[in-house]
Amino acid sequence: MRQQRGQPDDDGRPGGYSFFFQIANAGERRACCVRVDAPSMQEASVLFREKWPAIEEMARDGIKTGTVEDGVITLVMP
Repeated sequence: MRQQRGQPDDDGRPGGYSFFFQIANAGERRACCVRVDAPSMQEASVLFREKWPAIEEMARDGIKTGTVEDGVITLVMP
């Protein structure tokens, strides 16, 4: 898993933190990206880990239904 701070939004606020990971499903790997809006990297990491079961399920559902664009799944969490 890799983390990256997002670019500022149009109003100048930080754009959140992005977490990159891969999901394997039926012999196929897909890159995934989850953006978490939080005031600090530590809080974003905690939220990401707490929500991991839901994140994984959403990513796997996206792969199964074919709603994946360019091989990358992007999930945005408030």
